[in-house]
Amino acid sequence: MERRNAFTTLRGVLLLGAVLTACGPVPESGAPVEDATDEDVAAMSKVPVPSVDPMPLATSEPAVAYGWGRFLVVWQDVREGGVYGTLVRKNGTLVTPAGFRINIGTGPGGTPSIAYDGEQFIVVWKTQDAIDGVRVRTDGTVVGPVFNVITSYRVAAPVGIACSSKLCLVTFTVNSDTGSEINARRVTTDGVVLPEIVHGIAPGARLMDESTVAWNGTDFFIAWTDSRGGEETPDIYGARVKPDGTVVDPGGLPIAVAPGAQRSPDVVWTGRRFLVVWSDGRGADRDIYGARVRANGRVDDPRGIPIATGTGDQLFPAVAHHNSKSLVVWQSDFDGVSRVRGVRVHEDGTVMAPGVFAISSSDYDREALPDVAYGGGLFLTAYSGSSEAPSEPTYILGARVDHQARVLDVNTLTRTPTPPPEAP
Repeated sequence: MERRNAFTTLRGVLLLGAVLTACGPVPESGAPVEDATDEDVAAMSKVPVPSVDPMPLATSEPAVAYGWGRFLVVWQDVREGGVYGTLVRKNGTLVTPAGFRINIGTGPGGTPSIAYDGEQFIVVWKTQDAIDGVRVRTDGTVVGPVFNVITSYRVAAPVGIACSSKLCLVTFTVNSDTGSEINARRVTTDGVVLPEIVHGIAPGARLMDESTVAWNGTDFFIAWTDSRGGEETPDIYGARVKPDGTVVDPGGLPIAVAPGAQRSPDVVWTGRRFLVVWSDGRGADRDIYGARVRANGRVDDPRGIPIATGTGDQLFPAVAHHNSKSLVVWQSDFDGVSRVRGVRVHEDGTVMAPGVFAISSSDYDREALPDVAYGGGLFLTAYSGSSEAPSEPTYILGARVDHQARVLDVNTLTRTPTPPPEAP
């Protein structure tokens, strides 16, 4: 099950397509993580840069995080191991053009999520009946062994992850005969899975899914899709979780309770508040809405902020933040074509000029399922591209966006010097 087609246990719910955005860490002090210089980055890696052609290798949407001068983009891949990634410098060049294998274990790979803990990346992925993970250094070295977060045939994607400098919180859905709920597990940044599972996040709901999580330097904040608004018209709820696993808001906080279905949330810490974004069905088409949530749990925008309300359906938002502005990206579907769009949202909740702008390059019929991270003075949006929908495998594409909403370039991130094996 892929991150973007969750909540499939709901009968009659509109299926929106086939990732949690991964949220990078905020130090406990609240100070920003310093960016490495280009010289630092160059000194870290001696990886040769071969001349290779782009190849459609991915079978899921990408996830992206930033750390120490470079972005790491990860995805599910047709090659052995199933989870691959590539490092992208701030100037857009690929450190590892052919990509590298992240799942170094013997088990299968699945749709990954990613976070940065201040020193390294943590990548987790859902297999058929488990959630596994591994640590990845900023030079691309995969640090084994693969750790197992949980094994159960009842565990379902999507998988969310956020990290402090000491531990990560991994969120997931657990299905049962009577419904589904959000659980979480803590993993130390040296890859040790703590034994206690975080339960009781929202016992008042029968069906919960599509969890996403962020860290603000003190608490984790989980947002999810919740059936208390009706199984066909779910809402968005959230809850704070302490690093020791204590659920601060048992039962959850209502973030978006509105007509229609509120789906596919993502969340980021802005330095002052959490910004939660989602795909909203209160109108004739699906739109992108958001709400700001304070560290004390107060929701500043209970009616939601209309972020993108254009023609067609606006789906699967992701968000990243720097200074006073967030970049929200999403998949826009109209007349059978999918494109990736973006808009900047100010800390005060206003949509910034020039409003919605195009991010994807329009080279493919289906450009979809984006994720976004900030680092090194710009945002990197990663998304999938294919000529047909649905189509496997697909390309993974990356677009750099600056603070003035200018798209600097679009690059194909999935490359290999040899033909890939046939997809299963």
